[in-house]
Order: sequence, then structure tokens, then C-alpha cells
Amino acid sequence: MQVVRFEDLARYLAGGKDFIVELGEQKGIGSSSLLVRKCGKTGLIDRGAAFEGTGINKITTFPVGGNLEGIHIDWAIFTHVHWDHIALVVPFLLSHDETRVFFSEKTLEELKIVLADSLSIQKKEAKKAYFAGLPAPKAEFTEEDVATFLARAEAGFYEIVNTDEEDEWITFEDWPGWEFGFTFSGHTKGAFISIVKAPDGDGLVFTGDVSGHNQETTRGVQALSESFLAMAEFRKCRRIILITEATNGNRDIEESQEEMDTRLKALIEETHRKGGNVLCPVFMVNRGPNIVAKLVRLGFKVFVAGGVRKTIKAEIEPALLDKWLADKTVMLIQNGNDYEQQIRAASRGEYGFRPIVTSSATLDQGAGINFAIEMLPVPENVLISTGHRFDGSAMKEFFEIKNKPLGPGHTIVLNKMDRNFHVIKQAVNVRCSGHHFDYTAHSYRKELVALATDLNPDVVFVKHCTEEGFKGLESALYSELREKCPPISWARHLHLFEL
Repeated sequence: MQVVRFEDLARYLAGGKDFIVELGEQKGIGSSSLLVRKCGKTGLIDRGAAFEGTGINKITTFPVGGNLEGIHIDWAIFTHVHWDHIALVVPFLLSHDETRVFFSEKTLEELKIVLADSLSIQKKEAKKAYFAGLPAPKAEFTEEDVATFLARAEAGFYEIVNTDEEDEWITFEDWPGWEFGFTFSGHTKGAFISIVKAPDGDGLVFTGDVSGHNQETTRGVQALSESFLAMAEFRKCRRIILITEATNGNRDIEESQEEMDTRLKALIEETHRKGGNVLCPVFMVNRGPNIVAKLVRLGFKVFVAGGVRKTIKAEIEPALLDKWLADKTVMLIQNGNDYEQQIRAASRGEYGFRPIVTSSATLDQGAGINFAIEMLPVPENVLISTGHRFDGSAMKEFFEIKNKPLGPGHTIVLNKMDRNFHVIKQAVNVRCSGHHFDYTAHSYRKELVALATDLNPDVVFVKHCTEEGFKGLESALYSELREKCPPISWARHLHLFEL
């Protein structure tokens, strides 16, 4: 292993040796982008972004190397639609016409939503910066860039697979000995585990983000199916090299999904009895549709706002969603002059008792801010968090103060934006209660161990994790496999490992 500078990568690429090096993940999780050199070809797994801080002070961290303009990328795989894995897909691909590119149909479908949302956010952030007297944040891509990318995708420029429905292996006549396999990962709609078989007989497995347990809209994946592996005789590989995520590498499940569901239902019913209402700020991709589906299954009617209005159409079966909309089980906020009135009405229960599901989970942007201003000061209400609570976010601050005695200073400041894009700092007294439910979309430690041991790898690299996550998974693998445990390494930022 060597710690390298990006500026020195050209020398390693020309050196003739196989290696992997993570170009992102400066803080362990976020901005994922793994560069792979194997058998004379260079590949890339993801090109994401990470965020720190809030509002106009938010810092975006990208992988090093810009769009890698100086490097010939033979193949690139984008594992799923989440922004920490795919934020730079547009500028990267427009800089690399030489690259064979792989992603899923569902990823493309949801990319159309999140890219449009990102363009909207870019415009808003530029206006917010202007009125704050700050320089506009750099735009990573334009509307024209997005249009070009989508046109190429529709025209067949890229290899688009449908792993939600079937496993796939892809070969190319002009690349003898190379095979690319894709199978659903369980993390979110369209997410897949990638396998690359190289001409030297090695097989590389990239889990991307993976979930070993079921969610409302996806099935968990505990092991790769033998029929999928047999399609390419993968078990006969000279070596199996596993590159796995370990977001929850130091965490085992503390409460079953059924137990959490029971607790969630009881909490919501008690809130209803007390005359309160429920606010569920969520990430619009995966988490939003999952929570809507869960609340409906538990017997509640739901009010949906923000970007979740769009993602439920991509992640929930159309016929089922149509039924929910027709019978008013799910109600969508409507754009128009009465938009703010609808927020107030839903917050006060004027549409009947309906838990509100809206973006964003950080409470730093999106419709969630407007609902929070209305609902957090009401003692009978409850805020339910189901996602990661990022340091520096308003959501994290809420959970740090919610249990303190009421008094001066027990407020959070939310950055509300008016119609003219001026930022209004709104102090909100936190009087409602708050609860967190660990409906994670990532495998727990035991699930990661089960996936790895079933694969029986010769080498393991762990990424997309904190140091605690790496050590937790490393210890669990050693305990499970003992003397049969393969070498395990933490593939962190700019640590180069020869293969």
C-alpha cells in the first residue's frame, strides 16, 4: 500500500501494475470514486460528492482530479442514483467519449428527476449567494450538459441494464477475456453489485451500496445467486477480489424491522390521540418512497410534498400509486398560488390526520423547512427521522436540543427562502418531540459478513466507511473465518493498493 498524490497517478498508470485507489471518500463516506487499473485497462466505479455544513455555508467535497480529463478511462460503472455516488456523472461522461459506461434503467429514470432538481438548486444557491454578498457557487453542469447526456443515453451511447428484473452479463468482441456482470444490490431501486472478470482470470466484485434486509420497495440481497455466478463460471476465477462497502460495519441490528414498525405505528397513533400531527423529513430518493409505502401499509393516510412527489412515481408500482391517489390514501401538495396555504393546512391537520412526508432529511433545504416552521413549536406534534443525521445539519441540531428543558435559546434557526430568493433566517422554538427510526438502506455488520463469506474472496478491500466501520467489519470477518480469513485492507482516500 502507498499513499499517493493525484498528480503522481500518471506514473502509476504507466507502470504496468494493477491497482485500485479511492479518489474520494475524504471523510470516509461520501464522494465515492474508485479508480481501477487491471490488465492494461483503467476503470472507474462511481463519481460522487459529499456535503458538509448547511445553507450558503455548505461545503461540497468532490473526488480529486476534476473530471479526470488527463486519464484515458476504458470503462466506468455507476452503481446507483444517490448523489454521493453519481453527482459528477454528467460532466465526467461529457469529458470521456472513449469510455464504455454501465448503469441501470431505474438509475437513468431517477437521474432525470435528481438532475432537474440539482439544476434548480444550483439556481437557488446562486441567487442566495448573490443576496448574501457572496460569490456564486461553481456550477458543475448546465442545462445543456444535462440535455446532451440524456440524449446520448436515449440514443444508446451507454450500456443500460435492468437488474431490478434480471441479472446480466455483458461481453465485447473487441475486448476478449473481459466480462461485466450486474445483479441487484437491495440498496435502492436500480442499485446493483458489479462484477468484472479480467483476462488474467481474476474476478473483481464491487458491492456498491448494498442491503441484506428487505425494505418497503426493495428486497434484500444476502448473497450473490449461484445461477448468476455460474453464467460466467465465476467460481473458477483465479482470484476473487471483493471491494465492499461498510457503512454499518460496526453496527449490528438492534431492533427488527417488525419491532420498529410496531413502535412507529404506536407513536403515530398516540400522536393522533393527542391531537398532534407527524412530520417525516426524508431524502427524496429511496427513503421518501419507502416511508410513504410503510405508512400506507401500517394503515395511515399520507400527505406528500417536496421532491418525494416525483420519486414515488419512479419507485412505487404505477398501478398501486394510482390507486392510492384515486382513493385519497396519498395526497400530493399541488403547485400554485395557494402552495403555502396547503402547507399550513396540512400541518394543522385540515386534510384529516395525515403524516407528512417531505424532503429534505437535513432540514436545510426543501419543503421540509416550511413544514418545520409550522409544526416544531406545537408540543403535541412529533418529528420522525429515518435517515442519517449529518453533522452541521438543522436535523442534527434538532436532536441535540429536543430533550433539554424549554427556555431561552432552545431554538433552531432554519434558512427559509422567500419568493425572491432572499434567505430569511427563521428562529423556531422546538417544543414538539422527536424520534429516530433506523430504517437503514445499508447492510448491517452480520449481513456484510454473510455476503463476504458466501463469496469466499481471496482478498478483501473495505470502503465507504469510517474507521470504526472498517475495524468493526474487519474484526467480524476475522472472528467468522479465523485462519481462513483473507487479507483485509481499508481502501481509503488516495491509498493505492497493488492487486
